[in-house]
Amino acid sequence: MLNPRTDRLDYGDKLRSPPGFELTYALATSYSLELDTLLCLPMALSFDATLEGDWREKELALLEAIGTLKGRLKVFFQQGCIKVPRQFHKLFTLLEPCLVPMVPTQAYSSFHPKIWLLRFTNDSRDVHYRLLVLSRNLTFDRSWDLAIALEGRLTNTVKSESESQGLLDLLGDLAPQAKDFVQAFKCFKKELPKVEWQRPVGFHGLKTLAGVHSRMPLDFGSGTDTVLVMSPFLHAEALTMLRARGARHWLFSRAEELERLGAALLEGWECFALNARVVEGEDELEDRKPQNLHAKLILVQNGATSHWHVGSANATKAALGGTSPGSARNTEFMLRLSSSSPEYCAEQLKTQWVGTADNPTRIFLPYSFDLSAVREPADDELVSREVLQTLISAKWRLSAHPDETGSYTCAMECSAELLVLPIGVEVQLLAGSKRQPLAAQISWEGLGLTDLTAFLVLRLTANGESVERVVKAELDIVGGDGRERQIVAGLIDSPQKLMAYLHMLLQPSREKGEWPTNDQGGTINTPADGLEAFMSGRVYESLLRCAAREPEKLNRIEAVLEHLREIEDRIPADFSTLWKHFKPFMVKERS
Repeated sequence: MLNPRTDRLDYGDKLRSPPGFELTYALATSYSLELDTLLCLPMALSFDATLEGDWREKELALLEAIGTLKGRLKVFFQQGCIKVPRQFHKLFTLLEPCLVPMVPTQAYSSFHPKIWLLRFTNDSRDVHYRLLVLSRNLTFDRSWDLAIALEGRLTNTVKSESESQGLLDLLGDLAPQAKDFVQAFKCFKKELPKVEWQRPVGFHGLKTLAGVHSRMPLDFGSGTDTVLVMSPFLHAEALTMLRARGARHWLFSRAEELERLGAALLEGWECFALNARVVEGEDELEDRKPQNLHAKLILVQNGATSHWHVGSANATKAALGGTSPGSARNTEFMLRLSSSSPEYCAEQLKTQWVGTADNPTRIFLPYSFDLSAVREPADDELVSREVLQTLISAKWRLSAHPDETGSYTCAMECSAELLVLPIGVEVQLLAGSKRQPLAAQISWEGLGLTDLTAFLVLRLTANGESVERVVKAELDIVGGDGRERQIVAGLIDSPQKLMAYLHMLLQPSREKGEWPTNDQGGTINTPADGLEAFMSGRVYESLLRCAAREPEKLNRIEAVLEHLREIEDRIPADFSTLWKHFKPFMVKERS
């Protein structure tokens, strides 16, 4: 069930390949994201590693993990919803090709789905899929969320249309925005109808539901007698629509959200709020963060049959629509699981979260409204949705030109509608360039190659208060984009580090203990020891093993060496001689 004390999902573990399989494609969607969070995910996707620890101390491992995912990973997010990181990291640059900003069709809609779709293959060319459906964005947020992981096996026959149709509907909206991921989308379109998804224990029915083109991402079935809603954000009209179904209505939310709507608008609902002691559970920690409710669940029950809807949709008008059909505005994704087991009914779930009069759980508490409170319409947004829509809909384009000294000037032209906004807007490159007021033409001079970034920080000021948002722009570097080459050369800055890097890359298990740290000089003999040192050492043995068993790793070695060949004394001459004998064993990557 959903006992927060025992039923936990390890996010990092669910991104790791099944035993004997290798990742071929990974697709994620999120409303918001943090670049620091995204930077650590390649470790799980590429190295089968867990996500704890400080990844900034493992830059060479990060470099390899990101390089392995080139062409295999796409992350779709709402434009303008990247959090400004505490510190710029040069490896953020390598994430740019993975990120696809999505712009909602109108000011009061959002791109809001939260999924991972992972495709794996093995040496026998068997195909395994994994679908993660979450309520959490790609951030390090510590709120209470829900997630479901489904394992899928590719078969030779088309399965029930409803199982993957909602997923295909969502992918159909994403595909036009990522033309360089076309092979992955073709693969998904061909294979997903034939994927047999394994149901979680206790459930017999499965359906994917996309909230696209004003469709509500819910399927109530033939009738309803009980509705259980868990949602951190609420809208009265959506709750009115849900309350029209069934006789029993239970609502689990945040205390402040219940209080905002008030008892009158929530008439007919038995309301419960997450215990304040749970929300403030980290108060005694130095780096404390609130642990509020962020999970989304809409359970509708008809007799013995319960339909669980888990995913991204809040009980709001934007996500579900209201009393008028076809009025939903967001892009959402929900997974419906059906069960006839009494263990998965609404009453049992309510008891697990609230308990009984004699034995309360104190996770959720019955909510008592302050009947004396005067409620006014919420209007706490510093910047209006219309202004934000104008900002994220704009075509942000940057052009970088080198000069004779090797420095760059980065220029940007702004469209006319951006220059008449009723707020103050300042802009700077994420790497730390000077912040400048928005103008028809803006330029930053004297930049290094790795200072160039497609990430722009917008500082928005109104009524004396400011908020920052990051947008992803189109970046054109005159003369070619050599940022990756320079980053590789900067991280692998000695022959010893090259050998340490290759040793890490060639390890069969890629255990954390084998990863070189930033200040590690290397663990094998220096180039001065000559070819004999390589021939008798573990690098040579690892190359032999990979040529026989994992020749695709040789492709990664060649990609790294290509970045270093123009730098004198970076690649030992004897190793270059040795590499010529292994290079012919490179293979095309598995599809």
